[in-house]
Amino acid sequence: MKNLLQTTILFVLFLSSNYSLKGQCEALFTFGETDISIQFTDLSTSDPGDPIVSWFWDFDDGTTSTEQNPLHTFPEPERYDVVLVITTANGCTSELEVRLETCVFTVNITQSDCDANGNITLTITVNDVYDNADAINILIDGVIIPGSPYDIDAENPVTVNHDIMGDGLSHTIDIISDDIETCSKSVEITVEDCSSDCFLSSMAVNISGGTTHTVNVGDDFFSPVSTTIEISDVVNFNWVGSGHSTTSDVNTGPDSWNSGVIGAGSSYDVNIINPGVHPYYCIPHGGPGGSGMSGTIIANCPAGNNFTLDITFNATQADPQGFNLYVDGILNGGSPYNYNGTGPQSVQITLAGDGVEHNIEIEDIADPTCIISKNWIAPDCGAAPQCSLSLEAIENGACDANNDVPVEVTISAINEGSSGFNITVDGIPDPGNPFSYTVGGNTTISIQVPGDGNNHTIEATDVADQACSGSVAITTTNCTIPCSITNLNISTGTSTTHVVFVEDFVFNPVNITIADGDIVEWQWTGDVDHTSTSDIETGADSWNSGLLGTGATYQSPVLTTGLHQYYCEPHGNPGGDGMSGTITVQANCTDGQVSVSISFDETGGSFNGFDVLVDGVNAGTFNYDPSGTTSISVNVDGDGMSHTIEIVD
Repeated sequence: MKNLLQTTILFVLFLSSNYSLKGQCEALFTFGETDISIQFTDLSTSDPGDPIVSWFWDFDDGTTSTEQNPLHTFPEPERYDVVLVITTANGCTSELEVRLETCVFTVNITQSDCDANGNITLTITVNDVYDNADAINILIDGVIIPGSPYDIDAENPVTVNHDIMGDGLSHTIDIISDDIETCSKSVEITVEDCSSDCFLSSMAVNISGGTTHTVNVGDDFFSPVSTTIEISDVVNFNWVGSGHSTTSDVNTGPDSWNSGVIGAGSSYDVNIINPGVHPYYCIPHGGPGGSGMSGTIIANCPAGNNFTLDITFNATQADPQGFNLYVDGILNGGSPYNYNGTGPQSVQITLAGDGVEHNIEIEDIADPTCIISKNWIAPDCGAAPQCSLSLEAIENGACDANNDVPVEVTISAINEGSSGFNITVDGIPDPGNPFSYTVGGNTTISIQVPGDGNNHTIEATDVADQACSGSVAITTTNCTIPCSITNLNISTGTSTTHVVFVEDFVFNPVNITIADGDIVEWQWTGDVDHTSTSDIETGADSWNSGLLGTGATYQSPVLTTGLHQYYCEPHGNPGGDGMSGTITVQANCTDGQVSVSISFDETGGSFNGFDVLVDGVNAGTFNYDPSGTTSISVNVDGDGMSHTIEIVD
C-alpha cells in the first residue's frame, strides 16, 4: 500500500567506461572410455607468461590427484562429479566440473557381400555392458542413421542393418548414449570396393592439405562464435560443457550436420565442402538464424580458386609402365605416372573451383581394361562469401561535459581484412581510427556521438576493402534537455474491484477474501434501504456509506491486511450481529515478495532507460515509455516494513 512506502526521486549523472574482465586461465579436460578406469587428459589454458603450476583433481569417490593427466580407477560403476582446479604462477584459478557415469559399449560389425547396386550391408550389434545407456544414437561418418535413438539394456542389445557404398574406404561408426552425455564409442571399419573388378581399388579424391580449427562447446556458448576456414579444413567441436549439440541451420545436403546432444569430453568433426556462410546452433539452447546458442563457419576457397587434389587408390600389381590419369576423358598432363610398388598409391592434380562434377579415372597402361574412377564435385568458388560488415549500436552511458554520449558499436564481420576498419559518424572519421577486428567473434568498441536528440549514422568500412562497409542509425539522448522525473506513484496489489450485493437484510456474499490493494464495491439490489458500516469507527480502515437504496453503489477504502467486519446500521450491529459481513485482506505475496506497481512522468531521460533501486539495491533496468508516462512493476520483500524506492536515470 502506498502509505507504507517511502518514495524518493533521484537523477544521477555519472561517467562510465566499458571494459570486461576475462578469466586469465580456463580449466578444461577430456577423458577416455568411461569404464572403471578412465584416462583423464588436461586441456587447460592460461595466458602466455603465466603457466599453470598446479592441478587438483577431485574424483568424487574420496580420492584426489595432483597429476596433470591422471589415470584413475573408480571403486564401482556409478555416477561421479569429477572436478579439476588449476592454478597459474600468478595465482589465477579456474574450476571445471563434469559428471561422468560408468558406461561401456561393445560393438560388433559384420559386412555383407556387394549387392547389384554396389552397396554393402553393415550389421551393427551394440551391447550395453553396465546396463545404463538407456538409448543410443548410431552415426556413420557423422550422420545419425534413421531409427535412432534405439532403446538398449544389458539383456537387449541393439542390432541394426544399414547399407553404405562399397567404396573400399574407411568409415567411422559412432555409438552415443541418448541418456548419458559422456558415454560413446567409435569404431573404424574398411569396406570392400564393389566398383573394382581388377587389381586397382579403393579410390578416393580429397582436397589436399587442411588444418584443424577448434570450437569449444561450453555451457550455452560456442567459442569462438565465428570460425573462418578454407575448404579442406576441419572444424573440431570440443565439448567442455554438457547437454549441447552442434547442428547446421540446413538439414539436408553435404554441408548439413547434427552431432546430437552430447556432453563434456566429446568431440565432433565437421568438413565443409562448399564455400559460403554456414550457420549452426545448439538444439536445446538455440535455433536457426542465429537464435540463442549459435555460431557461424565461414568457408573460403584457396587463393586463385584452384584446388590441389590428393588422389589415392590401392594396387595389388605394379607394372613398370605405370598408369594414366584422365579428367573428364582427357589425359592429364602428368601422365604416365609410376606405381609406388604394390599397395597404397597417391598422385596430385589441380582443378578449378568451378562447381562442376568431374570424372577422374585411373587406367593401368599394361592392362587398359583395368580402370577405376571417381566423380568429384568441385566447390563453386563463385559462391564464396565476400567481405561484409553489419552493425548494432546502443548508448551505454551518460552525457559528458561536451554533451556527447558514449555509444557501444558491435561489428559482425565476414571475411574481413587484416588491417582493421574505420568508423565515421555522419561522415566524420572517428579519432580512434583504425580499429582492429576481434578474431573469431564480434568486435565491440565504444565511441562518442553528439547527444543532441537527433538521428546519427555510424558507418564501419574495412581498411583493405573500401567496398566492404556497414552502417547503423541511432537517435541519441538530448543532453541539453534536463532530466526530470515527476509524479511518482507506488502501489501494491492488483487494484481489483470485488462486488458485494446489498440485498434485503443480507450481504451477498457475507464473507469475502481479497488481495492487498484490492477494493470492495457494494451494489444495492434490495427494495429496503441499508448501510455498509465498518465495525471500527475511525482510522484508515473505517467507512460508512450511509443509508442507500436500489441502484446505489459504494466503494471501500484500500484496506490493510487482516479481518475487517461491517454491518447495516438499521438491521445489524458490530460483532457480526444481524445483517453483517466480513472482508479478509490477504497479503499479495509470492515466495515472500510483493509486486509493487510504479508509475511516473519523465522528460529528458536517456535512451539507456533507468534503474529502480529498492533500499539502495538495483531491482532492474527498464526503458522509458515514449509517451512520457512510464509504468512498471518490481518485487519487494513482503516483510511489513517501510522501503525506499528510487528511480535513477
